[in-house]
This record gives sequence, C-alpha cells and structure tokens, in this order.
Amino acid sequence: MRTEIRFAGVGSQGNILAGEWVAQAAHNMGLNALQSPTYTAQVRGGPTSVDVLIDKDPIGYPRLTSIDFFLCLAQGAWNLFGTQLKTESVVVIDPNLVTKVTPGPQKIYLIPIIQATKQAVEKPVYTSAVSLGIFCRLMSTIPQEQMIRTIEQHAPSGTVEKNLIAFRAGWDIVSSVTPVPRDELAMASV
Repeated sequence: MRTEIRFAGVGSQGNILAGEWVAQAAHNMGLNALQSPTYTAQVRGGPTSVDVLIDKDPIGYPRLTSIDFFLCLAQGAWNLFGTQLKTESVVVIDPNLVTKVTPGPQKIYLIPIIQATKQAVEKPVYTSAVSLGIFCRLMSTIPQEQMIRTIEQHAPSGTVEKNLIAFRAGWDIVSSVTPVPRDELAMASV
C-alpha cells in the first residue's frame, strides 16, 4: 500500500507544511510515513517540493520512485519536480501558475488554487490547507475526518478555523473540475 505524494511550488506557498500534515495524519492512523522537503538555493520564491511516502509496511527506501499524486503551484517547480509520475498519477496544477506542461499519459486537474484560497479566506497563507482538501478529495489515502483532526491539532493558534475553511474550499472545488489529458494541455501550451 505504498503511496507516493509530491507537493511542489515556490517557497512560502505552504507546500512543505502540506507535506508535514499529510505525514502527521498518516502517523496518527498508525501508518509509516516520512516527508522530505527539497529547497533550491533561493528559498523564498524559489522552487520547492516535499515528498511524502506512506506505507503500512516499514519504509526501506526513503525516495520517491513512482508518484501517485502530484500537486504543482509554479512553472519552475513543474520543470524541476514533474518527473517520476505513474501513468495513472493524479496530477493537479494551478493553471494560472503552470502554463506549459510536457506531454504525458496522465490527466491533469486544472484548479486555480491560489485564487480559490484568496476567495475562501482572503489570504494566500492558507494555500496549504486548500491543497490538502484537494488531495483528500482525489486520493483515499487520508480520510477527510483524519485530515481535519490533524489540522485542528497542528495549525498555529488562532488559525484553525481559517485553515478548516480553506480545507473545505479545496475539497469542494474538486467537484467542479474535470481532468484534461496531459497531451492535450501540452499541445495547447506550445
């Protein structure tokens, strides 16, 4: 039951926090999980990613080899970290920030995550919670209730309610999106 997850974007978008909370939620469910962030030399505004591995068995190899879920919030992050995807990977991009994709067999969910965050809670600092709502809706790895408990336990004091509003906004937005074949997007972005 190994699940490989990658959140990518630029520094300060909350991708690292999203990965931490996914790993914490998995631990709380009694699963083995680890998360490994990657920063480029330019931390604030530079490409970043966090890889999360979840398995019911002990994790012997701590690197991603075949990604099940990839969420990307920046073109530079797509260029660096949009690799190792399975044919059937669930891929989510913010189409306002990732405008050029390479060909591939996956279908991609085009979700304006930053815009959805601003509409839901007026501050992009809650982007990580919107991303978590999207992840939980598209993947069965972490149940919605478990992620909500994790947010309630780990969100900084005074931010729990806004994080939960953002999480629900991410969960809800998925129902209005139909994935697009990656090859079709690649041809359109040439």
